Amino acid sequence: MSGFGIPTVIAHHALNLWAEGQKAATLRHVPLHDQWSLDYDAAWVAKPGAFPLSPALAFRPPAAGYAAGAVKRFVENLLPEGRALDVTASTFHVSKSNIYALISALGAETTGAFRFWPADQAPPAIATTPPREVALDELDKRLAERDLMPLAVWDGKVRMSIAGVQDKLMVYLDLPLDEGGRLFLVEPPLASTHILKPEPERELTPHLVVNEHYCMTLARRMKLPVADVTLCRTPRPVLLVRRFDRIASQVKASAVVQRLHIIDACQASDLPSTYKYERNLGSGEHVRHVRDGVSFEVLFHRVEQTVNKAAARMTLLRWSLFQFLIGNSDAHGKNFSFFVHREGLEPAPWYDLVSVVQYPGIDHELAMAWGDAFRLEDVTAFALADFAQRCGVDRQLLKREARRFAKLATEHAPLQAQAPEYIDEAERAFAAQLRDFIVGQAARLTQLADDAAKMKREFL
Repeated sequence: MSGFGIPTVIAHHALNLWAEGQKAATLRHVPLHDQWSLDYDAAWVAKPGAFPLSPALAFRPPAAGYAAGAVKRFVENLLPEGRALDVTASTFHVSKSNIYALISALGAETTGAFRFWPADQAPPAIATTPPREVALDELDKRLAERDLMPLAVWDGKVRMSIAGVQDKLMVYLDLPLDEGGRLFLVEPPLASTHILKPEPERELTPHLVVNEHYCMTLARRMKLPVADVTLCRTPRPVLLVRRFDRIASQVKASAVVQRLHIIDACQASDLPSTYKYERNLGSGEHVRHVRDGVSFEVLFHRVEQTVNKAAARMTLLRWSLFQFLIGNSDAHGKNFSFFVHREGLEPAPWYDLVSVVQYPGIDHELAMAWGDAFRLEDVTAFALADFAQRCGVDRQLLKREARRFAKLATEHAPLQAQAPEYIDEAERAFAAQLRDFIVGQAARLTQLADDAAKMKREFL
């Protein structure tokens, strides 16, 4: 009863989760008490090759149920951050903290395999309207008008439903751009195949598109598992990233996109997105000792959830070393993902590789510390050895991989700096700046790893 003698009606809401053309689970929410629950559909669980949302939300929950808040944490990690979140909340007239309302609005095209859909409906099997083409000249006009109309909004609809702070646009690409490919906005059942990442408007990060293209392509040159990227121009520079959680094909002349399920390290660790940095409370004097967020140690603990543990540990080691080489101080818990299989996790291709230390106007505190070193310049041989011990990495293996990486980076960084995609003097100068930094880091990494391998265990 309410204080005025009127019975209080407690609202219950529900969304169905769909994957591979069938209902997989039901998500329920009681907003007044912020209670979340998840129930898998028996037919989905019985399907060969079916997969759960995450290790924390396994098909068979513990006797006491899923951990408190686990369902909400998973969902919250799917949502955009920064301006895109502000735009979404404003467009739908809901609070930014109303996770259920936001996933209800954006859940048709999130990262991974699942679509969030009203409980009394089913996703369409056939498109009701043709996909909406976005020509490069229209995209260029929209990029020029981002102050007036956020890039996330097209035709009055929010088109941004993946995590991250940067401006992004999800599109379907019918052919490679150099073969006359066209970009389209998508509606179910069609899913996006690529992500457009334009140059940010802020002056603090000049040539960010070139920066990410250089680092991603360098990783590809070094034969590392990385998402495919293309630098296209409207003529403004835009990075086109092929989604590795999507497989496009043609069936009877119709476009079909299969959705693969992935989760980021925050979801794999059952942590909220606010824990994506190791110092989850920040680096203020009174809280800097709190390190409850995703660290290298937390990330390497995910190895126990993977199908091939030896391969996963090696992938994580190589990812960590590459971040050191390029100077990506912002390599946080949402910048590494895993494919989800019924049997366990598998590391996904790498993404968001950027040399953040090139920008002096941005703080360069490391998202994850090497040992206790939260600044790249403070990383010592002891810090590297400490990292290896915390993460269960043999230091001789660390030494061998560091030497191999240094050799590859020294060979390929100068070649990438000469890539024809960098078309003017300013871009080529920035690429040369990246080259010089990475070659210097390669020499430094070799020495640090050599010295770390010589340290006695009792000193650590």
